[in-house]
Amino acid sequence: MMEIIVYITCGLVVGFILFSFLKKKDGGDSSVLSTQLSELSRRFTVLEEAAKQMGSMQSSIDTTFKNFQNMLDDKQERGAFSEVELEKLLRDRLPANYLKFQETLSNGKRVDCLIDFGDANSRIGIDSKFVLDNFKVFKSSESEEEIRKYKKLFEEDVMKNVKKISSDYIIPGETAPHAIMFVRSESVYRSIQDSENDLMGKAREKNVLIVSPSYLWGLLNTLRVFLKDSEMNKKAQMIIKEIGLIGKDIGRLSERTADIEKRFNLVAEQFRNVKVSADKIQSRAEKIQDLEGIKVEEIEK
Repeated sequence: MMEIIVYITCGLVVGFILFSFLKKKDGGDSSVLSTQLSELSRRFTVLEEAAKQMGSMQSSIDTTFKNFQNMLDDKQERGAFSEVELEKLLRDRLPANYLKFQETLSNGKRVDCLIDFGDANSRIGIDSKFVLDNFKVFKSSESEEEIRKYKKLFEEDVMKNVKKISSDYIIPGETAPHAIMFVRSESVYRSIQDSENDLMGKAREKNVLIVSPSYLWGLLNTLRVFLKDSEMNKKAQMIIKEIGLIGKDIGRLSERTADIEKRFNLVAEQFRNVKVSADKIQSRAEKIQDLEGIKVEEIEK
């Protein structure tokens, strides 16, 4: 970038000198020449300052790229970077209550994330793998011999990780019968997918599904729809259950109301009987009050 600025500046200076020479030859005004020289000097200063800023920016970019390259060369940092990307993707697509990060299983193995849908057969382990070392050499190799050699080593790396995931994160009675291997690099994933040795099929035989970021994004979207339907179904079942319980409560209330009604009717009947008895007593009392002048025969009636 600095070289380009220097070339442009040199071109401007040479052009200005040639222009000045021609102006003098034609009897040009020296004041105009002085003004143009001043303007050229100002433009040169601006170009020099811009070149410095661009140089500083380029240095910053180079440093950033170098740091990123060093990170990719460091397996531990590379793994951490991949795990962070996996976590971001999972948190973006699934509710937090289904995600258990850095979960330790009963065999002492710790998985990057356990997608837990509630029961043992629905707990899916997902682990990130970069698989980059031999892949870079394989892609940068030029001779057929080196390409075959490092491609074979790369594919062996892939299958080693598949077997590790299968043995570590699939536990009968504790997890789902399958697990997921997350490959952060799309280009690495394409090489796995395009392998004539059917690495994807061999992974499936080990109950491991290999996914890239884009593949996982689509898979998580499908799971998200399923979870929404599942949650709606759970809520519907809950409503149906509550309606059933309300129906039972209404039945018990009806039985108790009928029982109270029977008791009320019994009390009402007893009140009627009491009233009849009271009426008879009152009638006899009235007859007693009217005894004067009444014969015995009439009283006995």
